[in-house]
Amino acid sequence: MSNARLPLYLNKKPNQVYIQTWHGTPLKRLANDMKVVRMPGTTTDNYKRNFREETNRWDYLISPNAYSSKIFETAFWMPPEKILEIGYPRNDVLVNRANDQAFIQQIKENLNLPEGKKVIMYAPTWRDDEFVKKGKYLFDLKIDLDNLQQKLGDDYVVLLRMHYLISNALDLRGYEDFAIDVSNYSDISELYLISDCLITDYSSVMFDFGVLKRPQIFFAYDLDKYDQDLRGFYLDFHNDLPGPIYKDAYQLADDLQNLDKITNDYQGKIDKFYNDFCSIENGKASKAISDLITEK
Repeated sequence: MSNARLPLYLNKKPNQVYIQTWHGTPLKRLANDMKVVRMPGTTTDNYKRNFREETNRWDYLISPNAYSSKIFETAFWMPPEKILEIGYPRNDVLVNRANDQAFIQQIKENLNLPEGKKVIMYAPTWRDDEFVKKGKYLFDLKIDLDNLQQKLGDDYVVLLRMHYLISNALDLRGYEDFAIDVSNYSDISELYLISDCLITDYSSVMFDFGVLKRPQIFFAYDLDKYDQDLRGFYLDFHNDLPGPIYKDAYQLADDLQNLDKITNDYQGKIDKFYNDFCSIENGKASKAISDLITEK
């Protein structure tokens, strides 16, 4: 069982069953659906060939919604009978612990978060063309932390969660009581639970966080480039998201001062997003997979 591709040198034995849980509802184009692959050490043809070799080994692919199932068929060359639309096991905790205040408070204490402050998490994705070497990418933090602290520092603390492929460390000296690097925290689901709002861009974290029906903001400063030159999207990025899109960090900071207004303005889209992508998450996906394993 894995939530990402395994190296092809790991041979699957004839009597083994390979369950692929994958790592997110797809927003950006994947594998066979990518027009051009801009990653170091490969070509578009080689990337797709190796990807297909991997997906041919999957006996079952877990899907969180009908939208993903349809995409997985084309992106991963998957026959529909191998796709199990049961929700993501990792999201069980978001359903089962969403209102567990003691559990949530313990996470905050473990992170030494200031008492009484609301939590915003910024969790951007990586850019295919900003690589250092194969599997390692840079990220240029476009949010002005000075401005954000000036506008929000009295009421909020900001968690910064970089993608695991990002190799450069964040320099947060001087922001110790306001901005915290949680990139190495073991379980992002626990960070979702303690966050009152999520800021992201093109990351599939938006779908996991959507289970909680909490406000989301999209800081897409390079939207045109990402859509047209890098990956492209499956969704209508301008109309299907459950929150406002910003290209300017200062406007984002200004509007965050009235988070309740953003929530109220986008409540209809938050609910629709949940219904479209998160509604089959019932907190029992892990059990469904364990039952499958037992049956096999």
